[in-house]
Amino acid sequence: MISGIIAEYNIFHNGHKYQINEIKKHSDAVVAVMSGSFVQRGDVAVTDKWTRAGMALSNGADLVLELPVCYALNAAPNFAAGGINTLNALRIIDEVVFGSESGDISELLNLAHSFENESYDVSLKIKEYMAEGISYPAALSKAYENEALQQPNNILAIEYIRALIKSESKIKPVTIKRTAVGHNDDTISDNIASASKIRNMLFAGEKINSLVPYPVSNLPLQSLSHLDNAVLSKLRLSSPSDIQNISEMSEGLENRIISAAQKSTDFNSLIENIKTKRYTMSRIRRIVIASLLNFTKDIYSPYPEYIRVLGMNKKGMEILKKAKKVCTVPIITKTADFKNGSRQFNLDLRATDIACLCSDNADLRFGNKDLTTSPLIIG
Repeated sequence: MISGIIAEYNIFHNGHKYQINEIKKHSDAVVAVMSGSFVQRGDVAVTDKWTRAGMALSNGADLVLELPVCYALNAAPNFAAGGINTLNALRIIDEVVFGSESGDISELLNLAHSFENESYDVSLKIKEYMAEGISYPAALSKAYENEALQQPNNILAIEYIRALIKSESKIKPVTIKRTAVGHNDDTISDNIASASKIRNMLFAGEKINSLVPYPVSNLPLQSLSHLDNAVLSKLRLSSPSDIQNISEMSEGLENRIISAAQKSTDFNSLIENIKTKRYTMSRIRRIVIASLLNFTKDIYSPYPEYIRVLGMNKKGMEILKKAKKVCTVPIITKTADFKNGSRQFNLDLRATDIACLCSDNADLRFGNKDLTTSPLIIG
C-alpha cells in the first residue's frame, strides 16, 4: 500500500506528524506532494522547499515531490487538480489521504457528487449570495444548507474528490478528522497548533519547540515583506492590458490594481487598497504575486508536465525506481538536465529565484537554486 498526501507543510508541525503516523498504521509508504516556493493562501512559504521537505522526511514521509507553483498559487479546485493529477501520473498510488473537519468520507463523497451535478438553482443561489458580499464558503453552506461547507479543509477535501472523479482515478480517497485545533485557530491544545499560529509565533520570536517534531534553531525564514518594492515597481510599470491575462484575474480588476499600486507603500497596504467584497484576500494576494512572476492563465493545465523530486529516504528511492517505469510524465531528479521548454517548469524556476529574495538571511538570496540543489536523501 502506497499512500499519497497533498500538503504545504507551511510549517510542518505535530498535527502533520500525527497524520503520517495514522497513515503508517495501515500503509507501507507515504508520498507527499508539497507546495514549493509559494503557497495557496497567497504568500511565500515560511522557509524554503528543501528545508520543509527535510522536515517531512525526518517525520515519516518517504518521498517528497514538488507541487508546481501553477497549482500551489491557485484557487482550491486548481490546487486540488494539480495534486491529484501528480499522484495519478505516478501510477503507483493506492490512496490519497487528507484531513477534514468532517472526518466522514461518505458525507464528503456525497457533497463532491452534488458539486459535480450542481443544479441551476443552486448555482444561481451561490452567485446571488456572493453578490451580497457573502464569502464563497458561506455562500456554499447557505445554498446547500450544510454547515460543513463553511470549513476550509472540508471544501479542499471535496475538491480532491472532485479531481479524482474528473480524472476517473483509481486512487481511493481517505480522510482523517482534524484534531485539537482548526485551520486558522489561534489556540494551542496538547502541543498541537495551526500552521498560521506557529508562523506568527516564529516571526514574533516566540519558542515553538513543543509544537514541532524537529529542532528549530537557525531555521531560515522567508517573509513577503522583502518583496514590497519589487511588487509595487512591477505594478507601477504595468498597464491594465499587461495584467489582464494574469492567473485568476477578472475583467475590471486590472484597473483597480493599477490604481492601488500608485497609492500603496508596501504589499499589505496594496492588498487593502485592492480589497473588495467580491474577492477573497487570498485570491487578491495570489493575483499580485502571479503578476510579479508573470504567471499567466495559459500556463495552467490540470495535468502536470513533469514531476519534480525534492527529497527521499531509502524506501522513497525504491518507490521512485518503480514509478519511473510507469509514470506518464518525466520525473526530474537533476533539474539542470530538464530542458524541454515547459512553461510550467520555467515558472517554477522564476518562483524559486523570487522566493530566495524573501530570505531573512542575505547569504541565502542568490539565484539559480533549482539548478544547483540536489534532492535531499535522508536515512
